[in-house]
Amino acid sequence: MNTRLSTPAWFGDLLDISDVLAAKDRAEVVSWRGGTERTDADADDVPPLTLRLAALGTVFADQAAQHTSEQKKRVLGILEEVQRSGSEYDSTAVATGFFEAFLNAWDKGFDLQAVWEHVGPESRAYCLAWNEFTVVPTPDWMR
Repeated sequence: MNTRLSTPAWFGDLLDISDVLAAKDRAEVVSWRGGTERTDADADDVPPLTLRLAALGTVFADQAAQHTSEQKKRVLGILEEVQRSGSEYDSTAVATGFFEAFLNAWDKGFDLQAVWEHVGPESRAYCLAWNEFTVVPTPDWMR
């Protein structure tokens, strides 16, 4: 089995936190499989992890008001743990999928400052490095 195409256990933990995230991921998988929910589909017939995380990062930002503070803390805590101790593939997917989409939403008006307290140190470091790479000014509250 190609482990890069399988879904890691921690990803399921993310989806268990929020119906909004779970619904978005289901929609992404259905779209990947041709637009129909197939009960006979291979469990590994899913979009690449980076794309799934990008979709979650976008909907997490777009629907932030629907998430409790505890849900935000849990989602960002799982992602921080993956950043700290996950495989290189998983941590790269979190950074380039979820956090780049998350920062893109901030560029479009998402109130990142409202959830920044829940973003862990490894994730913050990536966000700051991404801002520097993309020449986006970093506000003082992000430092």
